[in-house]
Amino acid sequence: MSLAQALSAAVAHHGAGRLDEAEALYAAILAQVPDQVDALHLRGVLILQRAQGATSGLEAGVDLIRRAHGQPGAVTVPDIGANLVRGLAALAASHQRAGQPQCALEVLLEADALGLPLEASTRLALAEGLASAGAVVEAEGHYRSLLADDPGSMPARAGLARLLVRRGKPGAALGVLDSLPPLDAANGAAHRLRAELLIPDAPQRAAALLTALEAAGGADADIHHTWGRLKQRSGDIAGARARYARALVLDPRHAAARLDHAAACLRLGAWRDGFADLAWRWMRPGTTRRHGAIPLWERADQDIAGCRLLVWDEVEAEALPHLARLLPRLRDRGVDVVVEVPPGWAPLLPTGPDQPLAGITVAIRGRDTVHADFQVPLQDVPDRLALWEPNGFWTGPYLHAPTPPTALVAALPPSRTVAVAAGAAQPTLPQGVVAIPICPPPPDAPDGWAQVAATLAAADAVALPVGILAHLAGALGRPGVVLVPPTPTGDGRQPARPPPGTRRYA
Repeated sequence: MSLAQALSAAVAHHGAGRLDEAEALYAAILAQVPDQVDALHLRGVLILQRAQGATSGLEAGVDLIRRAHGQPGAVTVPDIGANLVRGLAALAASHQRAGQPQCALEVLLEADALGLPLEASTRLALAEGLASAGAVVEAEGHYRSLLADDPGSMPARAGLARLLVRRGKPGAALGVLDSLPPLDAANGAAHRLRAELLIPDAPQRAAALLTALEAAGGADADIHHTWGRLKQRSGDIAGARARYARALVLDPRHAAARLDHAAACLRLGAWRDGFADLAWRWMRPGTTRRHGAIPLWERADQDIAGCRLLVWDEVEAEALPHLARLLPRLRDRGVDVVVEVPPGWAPLLPTGPDQPLAGITVAIRGRDTVHADFQVPLQDVPDRLALWEPNGFWTGPYLHAPTPPTALVAALPPSRTVAVAAGAAQPTLPQGVVAIPICPPPPDAPDGWAQVAATLAAADAVALPVGILAHLAGALGRPGVVLVPPTPTGDGRQPARPPPGTRRYA
């Protein structure tokens, strides 16, 4: 049988569904002519047909078609490129199902690099993969390409809008969602996202849209979560908490609702529920931890006495000056504590003999290698220590400021001084008292925290809004007041809890 006859027979078997016979002939041809373009291509297609979504089979089929696509004669057979793109799309979907998004993205990028037309579903998957990987500019280009081909594509419009929100362009995101077709099952997610974007400037329109969504198909977890954000925006923290809780009943793994519920609980003083939800966020499967090889300290009843425990912060800048006061409690339970801090914060932790944090080791993030038996995020420590009441916290001072530089002391006016937040609303000060404006250092100058602490220590008092500066002042034991908004939360409570050792001022 000649090569042409063998190929003709193989194609006939393949078309008739006799796959074993067809594959045997394709293999025989390739044994004689390893780069025969048609045999490579068609055997790859056959293997893809048999793969049934299995990654190994898809990889083998794609590899054969990839080899065919690299042959000079491939340009005369358009089906080779089309089948390679389809095979790569199927392989990417298989990686995605297996929880390997990076592998899926690499495969989709190869498909795009071929320069062949991508099916809309493949380009959408590529855009979403790029967005998840942080390649927002490239992702935006693919979303816009999808919309250029099909302006009515709801997944592309919603995806582009979410991406623009991430890029700090909520107005542009709203523009993408303008003139949506009437609400139906296909575009409900886009309408809900539009309602969320309307909350800051048009809360009544957002409420009307959410009401229509509920009337059309009931409220799922996303709609309850959006209602919660609307109520939170209006100051109804208790109502927001209730909506977040309803979202979590429907979807316990809704990360955004879980974190918002935690924040609402903490603002309402429900510390047990709030800190428990923060712990859930960082312990759920698939969450990236900074020190992934170190086991988590997972439960309050877990005995870790005598163990080396790494404590680190990640959620927000306020956590370290606010919760460093809990480190001695861990030390006093017989735990060898290592606290990892951002650059610039180490000089503020008093770890010398007879100091508040004596015996605690400080590691600099990004510089020091840490070995430990367990790790725990700093925000989870109240939950592990079962601290639910304010009087259970040690008030300090538990941080200290470096000695103010001579130049700083010389620059201070001879009269009494009060440290205030630069750029914020200023309190009315008594006659003869001079305001000293301070602000957090820029991200590229973390060592500036020592200068900020020195300034707070040199001033006679502080008058600061709730936030990291107020937490730092409280941790340093500086006298003064914390400025909180006069508007209550909807249940009669003030919307924020000031640091220990300070008093409210509205």
